[in-house]
Amino acid sequence: MADDFYPTPLGGAWDSALLAPVAEINEQLLERLRLMAHEQAPQPPRLVELLREDWRRLDAKAQRRLSGCPYLLLDAGFAQPQRWEWIASAGVMEAAARGGYFAGAGGVALVRRTLVLAWHLARSNRVTARVILGLSALSAERIAASRLADLEALAEVTPGWIVPRWEQQPNVWRQLLAAGCRAQPQALRQAQLRGLQLLARAHGARGGSDN
Repeated sequence: MADDFYPTPLGGAWDSALLAPVAEINEQLLERLRLMAHEQAPQPPRLVELLREDWRRLDAKAQRRLSGCPYLLLDAGFAQPQRWEWIASAGVMEAAARGGYFAGAGGVALVRRTLVLAWHLARSNRVTARVILGLSALSAERIAASRLADLEALAEVTPGWIVPRWEQQPNVWRQLLAAGCRAQPQALRQAQLRGLQLLARAHGARGGSDN
């Protein structure tokens, strides 16, 4: 049935074993944002406030369709090597305030899963990590050299720079959410392709200083 459509994104060259944990994290992120949109917090995070009605329309089937993107919908600063300099500085981390999108035990657990996945791929499959996580070469080196204990400590403080991808581009999310709510595979693929293009553009802009 169309409503149960779970795409193999943009062609058949993707390794489903690698995409499965990405889809799981994506689905958990989407559900978290949907729940936040139903809350009445005095200062909701940016994407929740701007797209509140869009998030509220995102039911379980739409979340499942949208979570099948061939890239992570959570931006943990993987394209910004300076975020990971603390790994090379005896594990000294920048102080960070709790809150934002990932406050509470559930948010910390989601960030922890993301960082462990990045650590695993940085060590085992950096080419794939660059595509599906937006992980830069230098960030990959630093994350691969880190201890899991350091990454778990980072998840506990969850700095404010860990956000949904394209947080400053709500129209990208508006297109993704609309596509996810429709049982139309072509519309969803077009929205996913735009995301891949944005990731590739970001890599190209940073390529000169990353290698």
